[in-house]
Amino acid sequence: MQPSKRQISRENIELEIYKTFEKFKENKQIKIADFLKVFDATSIQTCKYRKIKFPYESLFKLILFQKLKGIKFYTKLTKYLRRNPSEKFKLGFNETPDRTQIGYFVNHILDEQTNELIEVIVNKIEEISEKFGILLDVKTFQSEKPEKETKERNQYYQKNDKTKEICRLFKKRFAPFINLNLKNNTLYKKTQFIDLLIHMGMTKDFAENGSKTYKELRGFNNPDADTLLYHLKNYTDTKDLHRMFMTLFEIVWEMTRKINLFDIRKHYDVAIDFTEWYFYGDRGAPMVVGKEPERGTSKCYKFATINIVESGKRFTLLALPVGPFDRKEEILRKLLGYVLERIKIRRVYVDRGFCDSYSIKVFNSFHLKYLMPCSHYSTVRDILKITSAPSIITGFEMKDVTFNLVIVEEEENDGKIVKRAFATNETFEENDVSLTERLFLLYGKRWGIETSYRVKKHSYLPKTTSKNYLIRLFYFMFSVLLYNLWILADILIWLALFGEIKEDHLITSKYFGTVLYTIDPGG
Repeated sequence: MQPSKRQISRENIELEIYKTFEKFKENKQIKIADFLKVFDATSIQTCKYRKIKFPYESLFKLILFQKLKGIKFYTKLTKYLRRNPSEKFKLGFNETPDRTQIGYFVNHILDEQTNELIEVIVNKIEEISEKFGILLDVKTFQSEKPEKETKERNQYYQKNDKTKEICRLFKKRFAPFINLNLKNNTLYKKTQFIDLLIHMGMTKDFAENGSKTYKELRGFNNPDADTLLYHLKNYTDTKDLHRMFMTLFEIVWEMTRKINLFDIRKHYDVAIDFTEWYFYGDRGAPMVVGKEPERGTSKCYKFATINIVESGKRFTLLALPVGPFDRKEEILRKLLGYVLERIKIRRVYVDRGFCDSYSIKVFNSFHLKYLMPCSHYSTVRDILKITSAPSIITGFEMKDVTFNLVIVEEEENDGKIVKRAFATNETFEENDVSLTERLFLLYGKRWGIETSYRVKKHSYLPKTTSKNYLIRLFYFMFSVLLYNLWILADILIWLALFGEIKEDHLITSKYFGTVLYTIDPGG
């Protein structure tokens, strides 16, 4: 039996998509309009089309463009083309078609088979872009001041609508780059597994019970725990899994760049910390490290993260797994080197666990200012007993490094006055009457990273007793991704409704997660 023309067309189109991507394989990211300009779609037209104003191929590419960009309505599509004339020309238009002309082409010119073919092409482009590791420029939100102030009584509805729009965009943007080891004969879609993972994190549940409650909410035609864990257990390489999430973090960062969220001329405060995930199995298991005895165990999995701690912009820029043979100073170098390629750092905040000569050498090698507590050293404790507060000891020696030791007093909850010591390479004035307040105000920024851990652990991190490290790594990195998406969604909603960003969250992490796993990414 001879294949139909449509079947041959699909095979040729898939080949053409691969050929087009080959031309961009050296690029890390490309514009959709640039891709479609090169993409040959002449073989798709199967009906006689009487050109009225715009060529068939241009209108066909426009529909592909709309779906790949995630633009839902024709009015928004035409507005986008007017604002971006260079992309309009790349699609083959000298003038901007109006929504009536686009609607007529879709409803009266394209037949059912061609519409199905469009979906195939869009899915294939997204799929192959993932294989090539190329990021496409999907729709972004502009940080422009709204034309008129949002009335309070309308804020609730606009906020909900905007959340749904953003979640639909996120799902369409990020899902293609999440590899779940699915085969062609898999019964479930990738988005069904992603939705289940979000649900498990939000309910702080295990895969077994989480899949059961998810089926009650979303229908029984969804993956169960065994199916999910089967695909997660198919990961074989820690580096490949971590590389996948690095790509996803890069997409988040690219979206912040699109809305000019971080000024390249400004400096930003960051915080670095380790987070632990208790482990109750064999101490010799892969990536298990020791810890202080707590909750019946002295073993854990450990991760290092670096966060921006500026108000309203507390992104986790990078998360790294920490193994038993990883040196703290090397982890610090990786974190700081990665961030310095993206922003300028004003100051680094760390806890007392980093107050050692190795860490300080790393900070000095990057010429960075730092601030950390150091009251746990015996020599420092001795100095606290004999030194009044506030005091500053310059050139304080610790092995082969020196720093400024700042001593201040703090009133605890029970009213007791205690002395605290901080290590820093910044200059403070001992006679400054507001020294104590200023120091605690600065170091208080570090609590932003504690807040981020709380959200990740309590809003987005599923439970597990699995001894499979790759499952644990996937769960943790996935929770970091969801946290970053929540922060980004909150920022985009602030900009869309008010044209500015404030510290308070417009949407809760729970509401965002709920919308994200219930929204249909289509259209």
